[in-house]
Amino acid sequence: MFDTQRFREVVEPAARPAVEIPWNQVEADLGHELPSDYKWLVETYGPGTIDGFLEVLQPVTKFAPIRLQSRVARSREILKTYVDHGEVIPADPSELVAVAVTDNGDTVYWMARPQHAPDSWTIALNSARNDVWEFFDGGIVPFLTATLTREVTFSSFPRNFPERIPVTFTAHA
Repeated sequence: MFDTQRFREVVEPAARPAVEIPWNQVEADLGHELPSDYKWLVETYGPGTIDGFLEVLQPVTKFAPIRLQSRVARSREILKTYVDHGEVIPADPSELVAVAVTDNGDTVYWMARPQHAPDSWTIALNSARNDVWEFFDGGIVPFLTATLTREVTFSSFPRNFPERIPVTFTAHA
């Protein structure tokens, strides 16, 4: 399970009404279920930027660059191209599901294994500046909590991320 209270202590939600998401349609579009911690995160926080740097992809948003469905499709095309050119990635492109992006072009993926058990998916982080892959054994909320409290650090992220705790969440209007 994931600790929503701890995450709320680290990242205070913006004052906004709850986001209504047609999860059945979103999951049908993607062809698989999504993790429950992601659903909680999206419904609670909605679209916005974490510490001015990281965006969790959203299934319903007017901001195309962070729309989950289109980002997943595009990232799979890119990953397939990498494989076709001999680059090594940690899983088949169909098993890497984009879930967040940074201002530096880094992508946070779910390792969708097994596909029909989304609450057991773990995280893979790919730096845009090189072919480094880093891993976290947990879902998106535990990953963000550990990253934002600096319990875990990743070479892909700048040393000053996050700048402070509690972390700023800026909602998109």
